[in-house]
Amino acid sequence: MDNEIFDYSNDIKFKINLSLNNKNPVRTFLTNICEEIGLIGKKGKTYEKHLKTICANLLLLYLNRRGEFVYYSRNNNAYKNIKRYNPNSISVRRIVRIINLLFENKLINHRKGYHNKYDRKFSYQSRMRPTAKFIKLSKDTFIKRDHIINLDTDVILLKNSKKVLSNFKDNIFTKKIRSECLDFNYGLSKCRISLKKVKEVNNYTKDHNIDYKNKRYYRVFNESFDNGGRFYGPWWLQIPSELRRFILINGNKTVEHDFSSLIIHQLYSEKGLNYFEENTYSNDPYTLKDVPKSERKLNKAIIQIALNCKDFKTLNNALIYEFKSGNLKGNRPKKEEIKRRLKIFCEMNPKISDYIYRTKALKFQFNDSEIARSIINKCTRNLVDILSIHDSFIVENNNSEFLLNAMKSAVIEARFTSIPLIK
Repeated sequence: MDNEIFDYSNDIKFKINLSLNNKNPVRTFLTNICEEIGLIGKKGKTYEKHLKTICANLLLLYLNRRGEFVYYSRNNNAYKNIKRYNPNSISVRRIVRIINLLFENKLINHRKGYHNKYDRKFSYQSRMRPTAKFIKLSKDTFIKRDHIINLDTDVILLKNSKKVLSNFKDNIFTKKIRSECLDFNYGLSKCRISLKKVKEVNNYTKDHNIDYKNKRYYRVFNESFDNGGRFYGPWWLQIPSELRRFILINGNKTVEHDFSSLIIHQLYSEKGLNYFEENTYSNDPYTLKDVPKSERKLNKAIIQIALNCKDFKTLNNALIYEFKSGNLKGNRPKKEEIKRRLKIFCEMNPKISDYIYRTKALKFQFNDSEIARSIINKCTRNLVDILSIHDSFIVENNNSEFLLNAMKSAVIEARFTSIPLIK
């Protein structure tokens, strides 16, 4: 495998809340795996939860046909024994022990991780994928997707400065947002969300298996409960944005509305200003003077990353990654061109230019998430099924006007002095 070239951009993250149920096919499958790797008797029982979790991740990789590997951490802090996040009490020591046994017995292929102490962007975690031998054992025992289960974990996640999950004490706020998120998820569990069968969708699903059962949201906060808080989780956040127009809710066509340039309007509102009064060149902050309108997507990437990083080197490295991962297409601009466009943005928006390289954008993610929370709650209370993609929202066509009104009232309630357009 050392001479092979892999695209790691779409690999699947190891999920510690995945497991297998206790039905007969699963018991036979696990018994066969244990015999292959030598975990017999009490040893097999000791490692059963860990083995189920590893096998569930490998099976999901194979069934979803997305990415080449499951990537996992060998860091002792990665799977802290915090029950709200880790229902199986997964530990790195046991995970590594089983993975080593699976590799030695040719049940998985494995690539050890690499740590670049100078630049984390060039580091990558260890990876595994099932071999034909593993897949044959699953097919011989008739293991199917229905045998893979998701164990309940907290829908409110708190990460520390190193992006590691942290425990926390509940307060009035966390109890309230957990209850709201659970209500939201319950409503979604009762409705049917799918993709229309068209050429674009069929082309995508040839290589990607969409888990339509995954309709569960959770919120992620960073270091404290006034930082971050965005909604993540369901399958519609994982598909390319151009496919979202084919989403059906209960078999009905949908419409997507989103806030235009929300982060820019938040910056102006922070200073008590109105973008449309200060910048009369364009209603769109990402349309720059002396830059073709076709370059809007690249302009947006440059500006948003610059607002969210500490220096030009970080900005340039982030853009390199965006082009390599396929998020940005075409020719990557030279450093001088990146600096030129950023200078134009600052000249057009002098009163918020001091936010560049100040990592201020992270702070506004909480505002984003609370606006989304307000819109979701309004829809949930009125029995309107809604899908949230950060600052974008999808509802059935006949609920379009309701959504627009909910979005308008949410930014007014947030006391914006610069009201973004809604597309």
